[in-house]
Amino acid sequence: MQLTEEDILKIAMEHPMVRFGVTMDGQFIPKPVVELLQSHEFNKVPLITGITDDEWGYVMPNFFSPPGWTDGMDMEQILPFLTMFNPTLQDQLVAELVLNEYLGTSPDRTKIRDGFREIMGDFMFNIPARKLANYHRDAGAPVYVYEFQHPPSILQKKRPSFVGSDHTDEIAFVFGSCFADGHIKLKEELSEEENELCRTVMAYWGNFARTGSPNGPGLTEWPEFGAEAEYLSIGLEQKPGKDLKGKHFTFMTQTLPQIIKEWKEGPVVQTKLGSLRGAFLTVKGKDTIVNSYLGVPFAKPPVGPLRLVRPQPAEKWDGVRDATKQPPMCIQDRQSSVIELLFLAMDVEIPEVSEDCLYLNIYTPVKPGEDAKLPVMVWIHGGGLSLGSASVYDGSVLSAYHDVVVVLIQYRLGLLGFFSTGDEHAPGNYGLLDQVAALQWVQENIHSFGGDPGSVTIFGESAGGISVSTLILSPLASGLFHRAIAESGTAFWDGLVMGNPLLRAQNAAKLCNCDSSSSSKIVDCIMRWSEEEVLECSNQFAMMHFSLAVDSYFLPKPVEEIVKKQEFSKVPLITGITNDEYGFLLPSYFAGKGWIDGVDKDQAIKDLTLTYPDPRDRWIVDQVANEYLGDTSDPIQIRDIYREMMGDVMFNIPTIQLAKYHRASGAPVYLYEFQHPPSMIQKNRPSFVGVDHADELFFIQGTCFAKAHLKATAPFTKEEEELCRTVMAYWGNFAHTGSPNGPGLTHWPEYEDEAEYLGIGLEQKAGKNLKGKHYAFMTKTLPDLIRQSREKRERSEL
Repeated sequence: MQLTEEDILKIAMEHPMVRFGVTMDGQFIPKPVVELLQSHEFNKVPLITGITDDEWGYVMPNFFSPPGWTDGMDMEQILPFLTMFNPTLQDQLVAELVLNEYLGTSPDRTKIRDGFREIMGDFMFNIPARKLANYHRDAGAPVYVYEFQHPPSILQKKRPSFVGSDHTDEIAFVFGSCFADGHIKLKEELSEEENELCRTVMAYWGNFARTGSPNGPGLTEWPEFGAEAEYLSIGLEQKPGKDLKGKHFTFMTQTLPQIIKEWKEGPVVQTKLGSLRGAFLTVKGKDTIVNSYLGVPFAKPPVGPLRLVRPQPAEKWDGVRDATKQPPMCIQDRQSSVIELLFLAMDVEIPEVSEDCLYLNIYTPVKPGEDAKLPVMVWIHGGGLSLGSASVYDGSVLSAYHDVVVVLIQYRLGLLGFFSTGDEHAPGNYGLLDQVAALQWVQENIHSFGGDPGSVTIFGESAGGISVSTLILSPLASGLFHRAIAESGTAFWDGLVMGNPLLRAQNAAKLCNCDSSSSSKIVDCIMRWSEEEVLECSNQFAMMHFSLAVDSYFLPKPVEEIVKKQEFSKVPLITGITNDEYGFLLPSYFAGKGWIDGVDKDQAIKDLTLTYPDPRDRWIVDQVANEYLGDTSDPIQIRDIYREMMGDVMFNIPTIQLAKYHRASGAPVYLYEFQHPPSMIQKNRPSFVGVDHADELFFIQGTCFAKAHLKATAPFTKEEEELCRTVMAYWGNFAHTGSPNGPGLTHWPEYEDEAEYLGIGLEQKAGKNLKGKHYAFMTKTLPDLIRQSREKRERSEL
């Protein structure tokens, strides 16, 4: 009460965007406005109400639009103004639905500008006027609705041509300004037609003041607002109409509230095990609504006596299970997952870790109860068999763009997923058996989500690609999938399968203070550990330390024997690599500090032991190092050759081996090299890095268009958005038909005698003989040397 008039005026001038409105004070407005209207607790008097045909035409946007708005606007510019006047648009779903209703997906800035003006006019004036008319009519009072359609000529010539009859344009005619000669005068005379409009409007308003009806002699009949929402268009000619702003009125007052209600409730689907309540998701560039179901159990929690045991079928549950939250990650170093996401420039909340982690996430464009049989794509995450989760991926975009059901699965990792003593006490491969259990769950339940169990594609990257190619080899997975995509990882990596599981188990036991005298005692010790102790022990081992085991069950024979006898699932296959697999992410883990400035030979050779860990195989490491490094001594040259060598050993050569063996079985194979690094990541890397390990993931899962929990920390370029569409189209076509090719895409040749492949980047280009330089040495010369050495070793042991 101490502010002066000048103070108040100054505050108002300094803060023009601060709005003051009517409040429910218990006296003047005793209840919420909607409640008063719905209960008809108002004065039921005759009413005229109406609008102009361009309420947010020029005056209002000049106050509440960014500079230069008349030339066009974009989506980012209009959202702050929309939410200012309609707080419900702060909800992402509501905003997306409204924008789609008015603007569609057009990028045209002038169309966005005009759509924004229409939205604001409807929000602020048009829809409220219709609502008032409805409530008043339903209370039994006579109502007359109008739309004013003539802009005063003296104003219109000063406005942009796209402006119609703006906010307040009718005032000059209501008050007869055409004929005023007092303190308010028009600067220019109106036309004779406009003078007649003045007479007409004043007659309507005057008649209403006298009789409660605007109608009278010489006037076009103004229909009362009734069941058909009749109104009068007022302009140089008057014309009755019906259902003013009807399309958007129905959307805003019926369709949108119903969608919001359903959205908040979420979709509910019935499975064999029980009901699930999920959530709705939208993506950029598509109208499709995706139903997501998160944290769906596919096996019993592998805890207590089920630790280091094959997965058991999930149990039924009562009621409706909440499926709107990400499941906990399997036991792993959570901080390492955070660091990896920072490397990949992703913004996502990392869940907590838990041994109870055998869950999957489902994304489907099919509504509950709809009869559909869409292809299913089951994603197996990477992370060196030690890290990763379903929650750091998003299947919504691929699902929406290519009409597929996407399933993201989790599996036990590290010690709990791949520990083995090589005998009945701990056969190993538990993480892979979890994957089989998830695929079995898909076969039994995916029809409830609109998926076709007879059309399942498994796909994965890095350790996920290894998993995919290993599932191809396992008799347990036969018939559970029908197509496969192995990205940057296959079962042909020499360091994948443990040569002596018991020796590794004993080493682990000693490091973790367990009795290592027998398999049973080692396992008994691990079974007693807490989750914290499991994690503490696991952290003492490098990534991939716990690997696959030949267990006579999941992997009944060595990989080489299975593929040579072609005892595997001969399904269509996509496999490929990036052009710099060991570019930045992996050497940042393994190469030690300062590697960017150069690497010495000792470090390069040390990292090769990841592939050949048996001390007796040190000579193999020397052979590979000599093939690549030769007599090179320059640290920069060694750094780059080291990166090429590790990329070849771990990813490139094994991928081409998979392609060759699979093609030899008669199954169609498509090979790729990914050749474009995401711009938002590349700018933070050294200039010598090409397309790094995992770079393709942004494009395969359509991160460019994601709106769910997983987002990139910087925008993609328009060219990269097109690459997203292209890559998803190849992958989506493959899931539908077994071939990646389709209309509008560069033809992807099948991998045949000339080792054809597709270079995938901002432009796609077919090529031949990928990574041919060292392939002969790694697949012919070196294996012959290894075989001769091991035969000699076996003879000497005898």
